[in-house]
Order: sequence, then C-alpha cells, then structure tokens
Amino acid sequence: MRKLLLSAEQLITVICLIIYSGTPLDPFLTEGYTLQEGDRTIFRLLYTLTYGIAFLLIILRWKKVIYVISKNKLLWALLGFCAISSFWSLDPDTTTRRVFGLIGTTFFGVYLASRYTLKEQLKLCAYMLAISAIACFLVVFLIPQYGLGGDEQASAWRGIYSQKNILGRRFVLSGAIFFFLAMTTRQNRWVLWLGYVASAILVLFSSSTTSLGNLLILTGTFPVYQRVLRFRYTTLIPTLTFIATISIAFYALFVTYADQILGSIGKDTTLTGRSEIWPAVLEMIQKKPLLGYGYGAFWFGADTSGAAYVQESAGWPVPSAHNGFLDLCLALGIVGFLIFIAGFLSSLFKGIYLIRLNKMVENNVWLLIYLTFLAVSNFTETILIEQNSIEWTLYVSAILSSQLSHNFKESYKNTFTANTGQLKI
Repeated sequence: MRKLLLSAEQLITVICLIIYSGTPLDPFLTEGYTLQEGDRTIFRLLYTLTYGIAFLLIILRWKKVIYVISKNKLLWALLGFCAISSFWSLDPDTTTRRVFGLIGTTFFGVYLASRYTLKEQLKLCAYMLAISAIACFLVVFLIPQYGLGGDEQASAWRGIYSQKNILGRRFVLSGAIFFFLAMTTRQNRWVLWLGYVASAILVLFSSSTTSLGNLLILTGTFPVYQRVLRFRYTTLIPTLTFIATISIAFYALFVTYADQILGSIGKDTTLTGRSEIWPAVLEMIQKKPLLGYGYGAFWFGADTSGAAYVQESAGWPVPSAHNGFLDLCLALGIVGFLIFIAGFLSSLFKGIYLIRLNKMVENNVWLLIYLTFLAVSNFTETILIEQNSIEWTLYVSAILSSQLSHNFKESYKNTFTANTGQLKI
C-alpha cells in the first residue's frame, strides 16, 4: 500500500510538471491556440489545483520544509518584494493575483526540493519531457494545422505549444536534462541519449536560432563545470582564459558578420524586432527606476499606457520586453533587480565553491547548468520570476537542492531511495 501511494505521488508530481510546462491538451482546449476567456478559467483551475496539491504534500513533511525554506533568505526576500509591490503597482489587483500564482509555483519548487533528491527531480522531469516530446511529434504529423506554425512561419514546428519559440526553449531545457542524466547515470544510457537527440531534433525544427545556439552552449558547459572547475589553480586560470578568449573571438566574428550570418538563415540583426523594443522599454524603466510598475502590472494591468507606448514604438503588439532582465526592471525596478541578482550570483558562486571542494558535485554542476540556461534564455525571452512556469519551479528546486546538499542534517535527509528504491528510466 505504501509503495502504491508513493507511486501515485510520483505520478501526480509528473502531471503537475506537465501542467507547468504545457499540456498536450493545450491546442484542443484553446481551439488551436486561439485563447478565449473560458480557456483562461480552465488553466487557472489547473494551476490552482497544483497549488493545493503542493500545499497538502508540504504539510505532510512540514519540518523538512521549514528547514528547506531556511536555506535561502534572498529567495524569500524577492518573493516578499514582489508581494509588497502591490502598494505602488499600476494595477494592485493584477499584482496581487499574479503574486498568489508566484507563491503557489514557488512552493511547488520547495516541495520538489524537500521531497526528492536532485537526480530524482530530473528523472521525473525527464518522464514529463519525454511525454511532451512524443505529444509534439504526434501533433506535428497527425494534426499539422495545430503542430506547425502560422502563416508567416508555416514550416516551423510548435508541437503542443502556442509558439515555435516556446517549443525551442522547452526542449533546450529537455536537452540539458537528458544530456546531464546521460553523462551522470550508468543505467539505460541509450534511452537518455535518445531523449537528447529527440530534444535536439525538436529544437532544430522549431526554427528558433536562439534556442539552437542555447542548446549548443549548455552542452558545451557541462565539461567546463564538471571537470575544468576542479582543476588546480595553476591549470584552471589558463584554461578558463583560453575558453574566454575563444568565446570572445567567436562573438566578435559573429558581430562583424552578423548581417551575412543571420541573413543566410532568414534572420536580421534586430533579432526579430527585439532591439527595436528595448530602447522603448529602457525609456519606460527610466521613468520608474527604483521600484518599477509592480509585479505583473506593466503588460497585464488595467493601465496599459506604458505597454501601448512600447508596442507603438516597436510597430507590433509585443507582449513583453523579450528580455527577462528588462522585464524584471519594469516590474520591480533596480531594487528588485538587485535582490534577484544577489540571489542568483550567491547561488552561482556557492555552486562553484562546492564543486572546488568536491562536495556533491553533480548537484552543483546541474545548478550551474540551469543558471546558465536562465541567463542565456533571458537575453531574448522573458522567463524570469514568472508564475505558473516550469522555469521558475526548477530554479527554486535547483538552488534549494544545491544548498541542501551541503551539511544537510541527518534527520532531514530524503528517505525516498531507502523506502522505495531509486527512480529508473
């Protein structure tokens, strides 16, 4: 009976992860991604269901959760700042509603960190992403009117997601997870490599150049984080200097020949209009530089004058700044941006420090890979501090799991493996 309940809990966890990532039912619930008001109600109910599930599961192990929560004060300072931004928000009701969703999403990440080891979390994510990948292939081949892009990019795949860029971003994350597991797991590696190849195929056919570049970056960072960071200083410094020099050289080459390179693949140097958005966004940030416009209020609040100005400047109805760092400044100002950066960098440097000490290397290698994923993705998209997103859920679980790996109290150690056996792929 106990094993049955634990298996049910794993299944529920995978289902919740699918809801945060994007369900295979999305194109049907939205009539081919044509979102109606009733559709929003359905999704709100699904997200609220995940909050309730996370709350109930957290209550069952509240002592461990309290210990987990205590491990990162900057995370809770950021969450609290999002909440109090309702006092100066353009639309307090929108900010309050979206903060409620952010809290629910955060606590699901806390549940993952308190319930499963990091390797178990990633295996559950691998199950979820495998289901999503299969669903994407089926939708593309069986109902292409849903699985392929719109009129402007009819050949680009979007699978079960509303846009090709979302498909690309999701399977960059998928590729990173499958690659990490394949490099750190001995059993059934061929399945993990198959997952990596399938992820790469989906990224390629999404026609998202940024996503393809990000997948290559994340694949290349693994040996740097896994091995290079553990070199002695006499070897580490020259090696990192060499890598940095090569990277800068490639970047300079790309900038010099950007028109020719991007033109050859149907792109331009404005990054599909993003560089036309950013000057207008920076202008709006300068009007409220310290505290911003309130969490979630600039683009989605009742006062749309600021968003309308950016959209008019860009020449099309942009839904975000297409840069997570700029959107963070719009929402929370420089103060909120600095709180986030302080937490991000402290996790980054602590991860490097623990790798150098050879303590729980795998946990901290994944943390650095995931932080790299967030950094490179948010240069051209907005996936920072978003409620109901798989990216925020995994950010919370990654930084907490990494910190729990060091000097974790014996009485609070995860007993999942001892009681039920390891998750297997």
